[in-house]
Amino acid sequence: MQETVTRDTRGLTEEEVIASRKKHGANTLEVKKRKSFFRQLLGNFGDPIIRVLLIALAVNVIVLFREVNWIETGGILLAVFLSTFVSTISEWGSERAFERLKNGSGAGKCRVRRDGVTCEIPAEEVVVGDLLLLSGGEMVQADARVLSGEMTVDQSALNGESVEVTKRAGGAANPDLSSPTYVFRGSLVCTGEACARVARVGGDTLYGSLAAELQTETRESPLKLRLSHLARQISRIGYVMAGLVALAYLFHAFFLSADFVTSEIAARFSNGRFVFETLMHTVTLVITVIVVAVPEGLPMMITVVLSSNMKKMLKNQVLVRKMVGIETAGSLNILFTDKTGTLTEGRMSVAGVLTGEGVFYRSPRALSAAPALKNALTLCAVRNTDSEMTPRGSVGGNATDRACLDFFYESEPPAVRIRAKQPFTSARKYAAVATSEGIYVKGAPDLLLPHVGNYVGADGNPHAFSEKKRASFLDLARKYSSAGERLLLFCTADTMWEGETLPPLTLLGAVVLRDHVRREAKEAVDTLHTAGVRVVMVTGDGRDTAVAIAREAGILRDPTEKNVIGGGELARLSDEELCERLPHLAVVYRALPGDKTRLVRAAQSLGLVTGMTGDGINDAPSLKLADVGFAMGSGTDIAREAGDIVILDDNIASITRTVLYGRTIFRSIRKFITFQLTMNFCAVGVSLLGQFIGIESPVTIIQMLWVNIIMDTLGGLAFAGEPPLAVYMRERPKKREEKILSGAMVHQISLTGAYTLILCIWFLLSPSLASYFGRANNETYFLTLFFALFIFCGLANCFCARSERMNLFSAIGRNRPFLVIMFFISCVQMVMIYFGGEVFRTTPVRAGDLALVILMSLTVIPADFIRRGFYRLRRT
Repeated sequence: MQETVTRDTRGLTEEEVIASRKKHGANTLEVKKRKSFFRQLLGNFGDPIIRVLLIALAVNVIVLFREVNWIETGGILLAVFLSTFVSTISEWGSERAFERLKNGSGAGKCRVRRDGVTCEIPAEEVVVGDLLLLSGGEMVQADARVLSGEMTVDQSALNGESVEVTKRAGGAANPDLSSPTYVFRGSLVCTGEACARVARVGGDTLYGSLAAELQTETRESPLKLRLSHLARQISRIGYVMAGLVALAYLFHAFFLSADFVTSEIAARFSNGRFVFETLMHTVTLVITVIVVAVPEGLPMMITVVLSSNMKKMLKNQVLVRKMVGIETAGSLNILFTDKTGTLTEGRMSVAGVLTGEGVFYRSPRALSAAPALKNALTLCAVRNTDSEMTPRGSVGGNATDRACLDFFYESEPPAVRIRAKQPFTSARKYAAVATSEGIYVKGAPDLLLPHVGNYVGADGNPHAFSEKKRASFLDLARKYSSAGERLLLFCTADTMWEGETLPPLTLLGAVVLRDHVRREAKEAVDTLHTAGVRVVMVTGDGRDTAVAIAREAGILRDPTEKNVIGGGELARLSDEELCERLPHLAVVYRALPGDKTRLVRAAQSLGLVTGMTGDGINDAPSLKLADVGFAMGSGTDIAREAGDIVILDDNIASITRTVLYGRTIFRSIRKFITFQLTMNFCAVGVSLLGQFIGIESPVTIIQMLWVNIIMDTLGGLAFAGEPPLAVYMRERPKKREEKILSGAMVHQISLTGAYTLILCIWFLLSPSLASYFGRANNETYFLTLFFALFIFCGLANCFCARSERMNLFSAIGRNRPFLVIMFFISCVQMVMIYFGGEVFRTTPVRAGDLALVILMSLTVIPADFIRRGFYRLRRT
């Protein structure tokens, strides 16, 4: 630790200031070079799927400039740009946490004493060794050790705790938040004044270390990793298909069409113009195959699915800051969660009072049976507090003070003069006040109980606190403590004291405080466990309270040395030992500020998709580092900006719903890919095989544009509305590196796509259909019916792709937009058939013929039903 030790209370001289700044640096936070928005936007165009698509489109434009469909190409490029732009905005916004942290430290001025003169200087000019002069309302601008004076400080910006702590000279010199001697940058002085010598500045402060962690790069999300795998898979498939098509076309052009006559083949190879035109046409086919094989609507579809679900989740008290965080939540393997406010209600209340006689009074009304004792307890609660009662309830002080006041207060007691007061501190662990009525003390049982010699009975008189009574009282106290309740002793003293040695005390009673576990917490935890998500509670409470709350919430069943660990023991473990312990861990008690970040790193090193909850500035680094950071809505701005998702009601049940939505979204993406690749497979097959059966364009360019609109925009919107089903939470989480294209998807794409392709080719080749529909008399009429067949086959494939169950219409009523979009596509298709004319190469058809074609296209559904049956039989 940096620290300059000097007895000179005049402060540093100008020469010492320069030397200190040269040695320890300036009081500024280090800013790592950050990508500009434009550079980040360009970088996101390197997304695997987008990169393959852009390369294919570029080659297509360069080689086939005259024949390029500029409308379709422009539409694809616009979709790619919009999805990339939205993604960049989301990522860019996540970096604001550091900016807010940097600005939030109060880049204003502060008072220092230099060379015997008090002066006001900019905060960044403070150096190690400076004498900071602090008083109420001022922000602490550096980590410093108090030399003189006393003040109360709000450290909630650093640790999320609203309790004000007292800082004074002397005492332990450990530079941590619990130290009564040190003040830290980012804290706010509430009352009092003090002089403190600066020990650390800039990046060496606790605040600076948090800022540095907020600038660390996080790893790729599971979705981005999976899309990389998908891009490679699709590229390979596209290249293989393109190669096969090229070989088939060249074989047809040079050998098959020449009837394998050697002289004819030689003549074709010697004809330079023929060879050039053939090769150019081959290149055209290859590029067409690659472009069609790539699901160009996928980037926009993912953006549509994520953004549409963001609105739904907001109704469930979940605000999504980074869209990719939703899908990642569905892959969670482990969740590190706070206790207060997340598992519990976050509101302290008094459950009752345990007296020295071993009697437990659950309410003030019950205490009325012992009026003298009740009056003494009430005076202790009302006099020894930093809270006050208003018509709207208790205000001020900490949650414990307010809870006690709410329980005991009945009417305003007479005003008395406060003779002396010792406020509560984390080091002292008690508070005392001396009034004209008496001296009242409240504090931790382990500190006060050894000094108790008497207790006040129900009769209002003091009685000896015998060893037997003490043992009985301790047994009862442990029972309440092990149930997750906290005890606060109320005592009186005969004399006020100074220093650390307490006088003999008389016990009034132990106030039993409880922050109740949320009613829905256990169900939420059980749901997460069923979903394969391990829940680990991280809290600053003691072991007994932590274990009791974890048991009640369903996180812990039987505490053992493996599943419960304290912050001190955790600090002694090496990284390897922590990784070995982590699979068994359920509770971390007395957690230290850096424990969350270390736990996240350990979990990620094991390949786990990690979630973390938090609400304070000290939680911001772990929130950003985690694969999914769940910031609490009641937390600091910095915590919310560092997180991916904000839980507006601070409720773990909302996190459970986020996991469900994440799994639903991943399934929606898979469904869309299944549908689009099936249709791509069919479109490629029809376009290429059509040339070998004498039909150069079974589907025209304009018609293909309509097909792409169905497959991309409308298809994405249709699958974006898939409902979150409870059954998804009975599945194990997907592995981080699991590929999007699963075996079941490949099975459906290949077989259902093959059936659809065979159906289309049979329609084009069948003499009986050609005769029935009068193809010889009107080719346009026949191809109009084929266009209808192709579109309605696509609609049938939509239904096949949206459900993995045998019942294709399962839960379809909960996705009404899907039905609306399918109906809309059908209506537009009818309009195109009857009014498309030469633009869409269509002509009005007889209703009977159209009905027959629609029935033929619907055979895709029973065909896929049979495929599902065989696939399930094979899997069993």
